[in-house]
Amino acid sequence: MNVRLRKDLKAFLDTYYKFKQNSPKIPNTIEIEGIVDIVDKKDGYWETYSIKIVFDENNYPNVIPIVIEVSNHIERSWNSHISKKGVCCLDIPHELIKEKRRGIILTNFYKNVIYPFFANHQFMLKEGNYANGEYQHFNDGIAQFYSEEFKFTEPQIIIKHLELALGITKADANKECPICGNPKYKKCCRPKVYKLLIYGGKQLEADLEMFRKR
Repeated sequence: MNVRLRKDLKAFLDTYYKFKQNSPKIPNTIEIEGIVDIVDKKDGYWETYSIKIVFDENNYPNVIPIVIEVSNHIERSWNSHISKKGVCCLDIPHELIKEKRRGIILTNFYKNVIYPFFANHQFMLKEGNYANGEYQHFNDGIAQFYSEEFKFTEPQIIIKHLELALGITKADANKECPICGNPKYKKCCRPKVYKLLIYGGKQLEADLEMFRKR
């Protein structure tokens, strides 16, 4: 276990004392188990969830923790953002990839991502909608991400950006842009193509296949 992980794991367990570290079932992973007590702003008790947090110890902090809800308080449905095995869909994959690249600190990830996920579930049960709005599922969620993050609305435009990011098509920085027709590619669409690179080839290839089908 690296020094950074040891320090962050201790900080997490000292802060969230209802969690404990388990012996991992998968080699080279860290498994933490505990309960999440959801309260409102007036400290009114809402619900308690039992969860597991699992992540690769070798690549920490550049990992995306897997969160499993084991108390079965959430209906096993993608409409509730959870798989049949209890794996929580915490956010659109691209948002988690950005967090991974920056480095996910365990205590911050719990406070900013994990706890809000379960609090939002309770809010939805009580109010009929999610507190911060709902992101779409699967391919619709990815399309929503591209629309909100890049202001792309047409699949064909997204495809052209992805093909350039993946090197499938080439463009000269000082020549006409193959996407929008601007006289110089570097002055219009190239910054967005470069921005796509942070999501990695594997994710971009999956996105490209999806948008081509759409």
